[in-house]
Amino acid sequence: PNVKIINDGTRRNEDRHGAVACLQLTVKSCAVDDHLVVIGGDTLFREDFSLRKFTESFFEVQNKDKESHLVLSYQCKDEETSKYWILELDEDLKVQCMKEKPLLSETRSRNAVCFLLYCMIQDYIKVLFVLIIRVNIFNVFRQSMGQSQASRRPVYVLRISGRFDVGNLPSYIECDKYFRNQLQNPSVYLM
Repeated sequence: PNVKIINDGTRRNEDRHGAVACLQLTVKSCAVDDHLVVIGGDTLFREDFSLRKFTESFFEVQNKDKESHLVLSYQCKDEETSKYWILELDEDLKVQCMKEKPLLSETRSRNAVCFLLYCMIQDYIKVLFVLIIRVNIFNVFRQSMGQSQASRRPVYVLRISGRFDVGNLPSYIECDKYFRNQLQNPSVYLM
């Protein structure tokens, strides 16, 4: 009863508005005036992921700094660094640098960012309206992390074991195989 579906009116793939525009529509339609959790619909997580733990971690980083953001990260394989955005972290799991699809020789980090789940602070939602011309939602975080050290808004990481990006048939088959054969605790998904 508390689910609200918002239709952006798009009827063809070529007419899509993009993630930031749809998020803006949702914020306006629902009169959002609080922190915001954004979840991409084509991402499934392994069973170690907990939305409760994610939101609790968000409030923990908020206690450190009210302008902090939180993103998920998982360890990718060496040969995959050039496929993903890689985060270089300090000992507190605070992002020090984000590299776009670096070569293996350009970073020692294997912390791939999962861009389809965010906790955004209330004040930063206003930035979405300024960034509406951007290509997609992760540019919000890229801009935040790309600012000078003095003006940068802190972004912290919660580590997970991995995710599935169900964007094509091979990734769907891999995901289906995991959930049929390897899932140890199905009740975790009911929480």
